[in-house]
Amino acid sequence: MKSNVLLFILILGVATSSQAQISIGVRGAAAFSTVSKFDLIQNITPEFRYKVAPNVAIFAEIPVTANFSIQPELAYNHKGFRVEEGIDIAGQFGGVRIPVNGRVNIKTHYIELPVLAKFHFGDKTAAHYYMMVGPSVGYLVDAGLKLNVLNIFPINTGFPTQVFKDVELSGIVAAGFELPVAAKVKIFTEARYQLGLSRILDTPVVQLAVRNRSFSGGVGLKFAVN
Repeated sequence: MKSNVLLFILILGVATSSQAQISIGVRGAAAFSTVSKFDLIQNITPEFRYKVAPNVAIFAEIPVTANFSIQPELAYNHKGFRVEEGIDIAGQFGGVRIPVNGRVNIKTHYIELPVLAKFHFGDKTAAHYYMMVGPSVGYLVDAGLKLNVLNIFPINTGFPTQVFKDVELSGIVAAGFELPVAAKVKIFTEARYQLGLSRILDTPVVQLAVRNRSFSGGVGLKFAVN
């Protein structure tokens, strides 16, 4: 994780020393996240539904050609899933006691470092569309559980992070629309899909193919810095 942070800082340092018009910005989004079902017991596990949570990021856009850029980011992503069937799931999950008819919200918190290839369509000095694609590395910093019993007793509790792997690899595809609002200022709206490529559960006996996936929509602001 430290090496990834150093790489991010190095990219920014090289970018700011170049002659290209570098931009920096911030993005906020609402994300709809869930996980893939366990392949081993797919027919008996409950339906993992999407949960909504905020995501934020800072980024730098480094032009390579007139319509192609590299965009490294530093993001906080809130992921997880929810179970709402109200089925009998009494027992232990990750060391947390879950009663009969308990409805569960699992929350995971990641610091992520995406590096995205960005393609602009049209004149960058005017309103235009763009697309991005690239990998991301995430580091798990916290996990939590919200338990609702009979829809009247919400309980928030910590969740043991050792249930999850520390590092997650994922891929991102995004599309957006940029609009200049001043000489060096642009606003944008953006939709993203993020697919986990690595397993997220740290299960010692059976390696369950459980991966994060999320859709998000957000807005942002970026400034040319040179």
